[in-house]
Amino acid sequence: MTEPRILFAGTPEISVPLLRALNENFNVVGVLTSCDKSVGRSKALVPSPVKAAALEMNLPVLQFDSLRTEARQEVKKLGADTLISFAFGKIFGPRFLDMFPNGRFNVHPSALPVFRGPSPIQFTILNGLREATISFQNLGLKMDEGDIWGKLSFELDGKETTQSLSETVAAKAAGFVPALLRDVIDGKVTSAAQEGEPSYCTMIDRSTGVLDFSLTAAELHCKIRACNPWPKAWARINGTDIAITGVWGGFKELSEDEGGDLPAPGTVVGMRKDRGIGVACSDRILWITSLQLPAKKDLDFKSFVNGNQWILKSRFE
Repeated sequence: MTEPRILFAGTPEISVPLLRALNENFNVVGVLTSCDKSVGRSKALVPSPVKAAALEMNLPVLQFDSLRTEARQEVKKLGADTLISFAFGKIFGPRFLDMFPNGRFNVHPSALPVFRGPSPIQFTILNGLREATISFQNLGLKMDEGDIWGKLSFELDGKETTQSLSETVAAKAAGFVPALLRDVIDGKVTSAAQEGEPSYCTMIDRSTGVLDFSLTAAELHCKIRACNPWPKAWARINGTDIAITGVWGGFKELSEDEGGDLPAPGTVVGMRKDRGIGVACSDRILWITSLQLPAKKDLDFKSFVNGNQWILKSRFE
């Protein structure tokens, strides 16, 4: 493989550290990102985090509604021969991929073939995995099925949220991918087909965050963390949908916490100053550390109880 002329494709904040690292170590000739989006009542157009970073680095930025003829013509002008994608958000067609003879690569935050699809970080947390993985793979026509060049795994403690784990993945990808790409260029590594039974993750939406207290405390603990910061986990209490945004402990604390005799699932059993608001689940108590009423601020449990004493005598539906 010759020294690459890279087109980087990415959109959200998680992609930015890798773009910076690639630009420091290789020749990034352009950046492909999603179109600016209107935000707020003013409908002002706001660039993606990747676009903002690319402009800061004086890199050419390409934005298209679709990756058809016009997009391919503009990419061709850059002379890019290598494509590296990380959370771009669009599907690459065969004609587009054929423009990169030096390699088409994708960064995917799961141990492929586990969690192919759009939300691997959320599903890592939802499923209570004790380890997170970043895969560097070939880009193919089918979703996340390309051969693997290398993987980086690291332990989780069960306190991660989608926000915090995304930040960790972003930082680790920025260190892992450039070094691996250099080994690929130098012929020090070879790719291998994915091994094992594939599994798939789906899009996350508000329904993902619905809490059912007849489940185990560990399952709800994972869901609350996976839905932070969006779409936020929630449950109904006294006829009101309330977001539950934080929980006490991690894997270690949950395994040591005893169950004992419990009231009906969803019953608020009280408050502990060192843990939070306790809610009975099917097997033990879930300790909630922060909550948010509709159209109100997110509050820590002590502040919430100060203004909403009723919750200590209530039951989640």
